[in-house]
Amino acid sequence: MKKSLLVSLCASVLLSVVSPTFVSARQEEGQFADLPVVTLEEGRALTEDLSLVNENQAKYVFLFIGDGMGNIPVSAAEYYLGPDNGNEGNGVAQAQPLNFSQFPVIGLQNPTDADHYVPDSAATATSFGNGVKIDSNVIGLTPGFTEQTESVAEKAKAEGKSIGILSTVTLNHATPAAFYSNVEHRNNYYEIGEQMALSDFDYFAGGSLGGRTGEEGQPDLYEVIKENGYTVADTQEEFDAITADSGKVYAPAAVLSEADGSSMKYAMDRDQGEQTLADMVSKGVEVLGSNEEGFFMMTESGKIDWAEHANDAAATVHEVIDFQNAIQEAINFYYEHPEETLIVVTADHPTGGFTIGNSETGYNSYFHLIDNQAVSQEEFDVIFTEALEENPEMTFEDFVPVLEENFGFIIDLEATEEVLTQAEASEAEAEETDLMAVSALDLEELRYAFEQSKLEYEDRNAGQADVIKGYHSYLPISIASTRLVARKAGFGFTTVAHSPERVPVYAIGSGAAMFEGNFENNDIAYKLLAAMGMYEGGDTAVAPIEVTGKASADESTEEESTEETTEQSAEETSEESTEEETAEETTEEETTEEETTEEESAE
Repeated sequence: MKKSLLVSLCASVLLSVVSPTFVSARQEEGQFADLPVVTLEEGRALTEDLSLVNENQAKYVFLFIGDGMGNIPVSAAEYYLGPDNGNEGNGVAQAQPLNFSQFPVIGLQNPTDADHYVPDSAATATSFGNGVKIDSNVIGLTPGFTEQTESVAEKAKAEGKSIGILSTVTLNHATPAAFYSNVEHRNNYYEIGEQMALSDFDYFAGGSLGGRTGEEGQPDLYEVIKENGYTVADTQEEFDAITADSGKVYAPAAVLSEADGSSMKYAMDRDQGEQTLADMVSKGVEVLGSNEEGFFMMTESGKIDWAEHANDAAATVHEVIDFQNAIQEAINFYYEHPEETLIVVTADHPTGGFTIGNSETGYNSYFHLIDNQAVSQEEFDVIFTEALEENPEMTFEDFVPVLEENFGFIIDLEATEEVLTQAEASEAEAEETDLMAVSALDLEELRYAFEQSKLEYEDRNAGQADVIKGYHSYLPISIASTRLVARKAGFGFTTVAHSPERVPVYAIGSGAAMFEGNFENNDIAYKLLAAMGMYEGGDTAVAPIEVTGKASADESTEEESTEETTEQSAEETSEESTEEETAEETTEEETTEEETTEEESAE
């Protein structure tokens, strides 16, 4: 770290020497020859402020996981918050950095599972929570279910630290479960809930539990949790009454999503005064902070991922912004304990193939258009379902006002001319239409999605086109609408599944320097343990960097075969050696016996 800082300082000195020549260069002739030459800003920092990083042991550790939060959701939120959003290419295109993207240390981690390049949350969370690469959909068990893993949270608990596990989705969902559970499949919700009750962790908060009642005859998981010494505080009054003296606590949000009844509401659907993830983190600090040994707190913003699955750019952006509010609670704590606090922010994987920029808007951006969307895709599902229940014969024409009210669309049912995209209008120098006007092509798609949504799931079209559009996974009219808003704003999605590109890791505080660089996701567990003084790393020297060649499964098999042969040869050698030693020992014993007999005879 000191060496890289020295190199950077040397580079800054060099730049200061050569920059006057660079700045004074100007066009001597031509159209712009008379314009003044721009003067570059003096004193611009060329290195990070490493005063926010120290090598002390971390007494307090915050791990924040933005589920599905790759690089694009962070950038989208920062651009949305920027001035004018770069509107129409004529505004000010300037990102407004989120709090965690201002951390002094930023690294990259590879999110792939042991058996899939496109990973899932169960295996990725196990990787950076337990330090072991495992197969997709599995939690806390190595490939072949030959060993169980132990999480950094469990290790920290054994060392006397208090533990908090928080999530905006169900607490027995894949990511939180990876820190206390070992099961063959992430969908074993009841079994995971039982292990949660037995974890002895100090503070759970956020969503409710999936599969609470299990099979017939099994008790409600809330009762199982209570039987294991937890206070379940599921009202606002009970939540407010929680203190450091409350003992073990599970605090599901008092108001949950109407769509599923178990996750916290999306930020954009939340009413004034309802609990936020920031409230949950703040209460966690209060509950855990009195422990002299410190604490480990894992906080997941799980619905960033859900919003991207649903191709809902508006909900995604607002969830990321809400996430930084929760992270700010940890940052405030950091400034009170700067020498003994570590904060790490990362994601398990990207989701949705989320992109910024599409061919319809060209190089223009209209990020402000997502403000036309009043509710999340999840909440719109409820609106559509209730409308259909009230009027089973409802037509698309009947439903158009609801689409306009909730998404800001301008729909002309009589329109016959195709609406130009903003890119086409700009290129043709034609008069641009209202940005939220729905083209004839999109109107046809909305009508089709509406009709498909009225059908029972098993009666809907299961063709390739509908699968690609996500109609097999989501209510067609809802995802068609959120995807249309996203496109108009200049965003795009390529899938309703995950993707495997590397995701950022942001760190500040004690041991933060370890999170710089490019590493595997399971390295995060080692780094967290090392920061808490529970793991001693090895030599950091690496082999010279060279061009990477193509690896193949055959080579891996050959290597494994070679290793097995070597091991087998070693075993055979060992066995032969043992046999020789045994023979020698036998000969020595026989010789000793003969000598003893001779001595006895002589006597």
